[in-house]
Amino acid sequence: MNDRPLKIAFDAKRLFSNYTGLGNYSRTLVRNLVKFFPQNEYHLFTPEIQKNKETAFFFQQDNVHIHSPVKTNKFLWRTFLQSGLINKIQPDLYHGLSHEIPFGLKASIVTVVTFHDLIWELFPQQFGWLDSKSYHVRYQSAAKRSDHIVAISNNTKQDLINLYQIPENKISVIYQSCGSYFQTPTYYRGPKKHFLYVGSIIPRKGLDKIIMAYALLPDIEKRGVKIVGGGKGVYFEKCKSLIEYYHLENHFTFLGGLANDELATLYDESIALVFPSIYEGFGIPVIEAIHRGCSVITSNKSSLPEAAVALSTLVDPEDIHDIARAMRLSILHASVPPKEEIDQALLPFSDEVTANKLMTLYQFLTASK
Repeated sequence: MNDRPLKIAFDAKRLFSNYTGLGNYSRTLVRNLVKFFPQNEYHLFTPEIQKNKETAFFFQQDNVHIHSPVKTNKFLWRTFLQSGLINKIQPDLYHGLSHEIPFGLKASIVTVVTFHDLIWELFPQQFGWLDSKSYHVRYQSAAKRSDHIVAISNNTKQDLINLYQIPENKISVIYQSCGSYFQTPTYYRGPKKHFLYVGSIIPRKGLDKIIMAYALLPDIEKRGVKIVGGGKGVYFEKCKSLIEYYHLENHFTFLGGLANDELATLYDESIALVFPSIYEGFGIPVIEAIHRGCSVITSNKSSLPEAAVALSTLVDPEDIHDIARAMRLSILHASVPPKEEIDQALLPFSDEVTANKLMTLYQFLTASK
């Protein structure tokens, strides 16, 4: 295959404005491409630019160019207006990193869109009525209009086939890698202090099931639970009420959002990440935890078995006794396999493998256009 240098454009809104899942995916993907394929020219299109320790890398690369409107409607610019600027630059390929590509791109530009999940279709109650309808229209349109789709798991690929009737040969599954902060060369060998929950506090993530499972543990095995992620509303109050009902106020600590380096330290000190979600597009906290040598208790549903390649126990996310059993076992059996063995299991999610698969796809699509 001809590995000619490419001019590649990206939807970089999440890269500059989101510091959890979708933002981490965008930053890690572009950073890895720049690292392993420096011969290419990369253009980032964003309605707003933020420079901080998470985004500083992109300002330091000669082959990375950042484009943003001086003053305009941010929604209209991302969906419609940026296409004029993209067309002037004439990239070989445009990659929408989170479910969306703009209208009005020239037909000569190859269009790729990443789908992380189809939560708005499967759990519309998680969104406002207008948001869920908007996502349905815009994201289904992007799936239909794009030349190709990158799904971050086989589970998401199957959802695209079932819900949007996308042909299977239009979808490539390319797993994501996690941020460099989580990829440690050696394991932490200090004391394991607590269990860990990472994610938004919403019903499908299962924090209420963790609380009820934790209440089943003998007092001598109760080590505390650190909760990373924000929440509000009825479900959040339900979780707080459950903690009070079981008199566990001194056992659960709500930390809100944390910087990635702080989160890495929490993984190090955790007995296990407890992640009994009933639906995830991929489940990046599972990979982050495994990289740190942290055991994982996660769901046997949706994409999570794809990510749980090592140090993991799969549970029925609706069964609090199953979750409690796994928590007890994680306390009793805390040994970690050799790092080489873990690295081999994580190879499909490594920086180099995921970047190479994506660039191979880019080269194939641009050569075929």
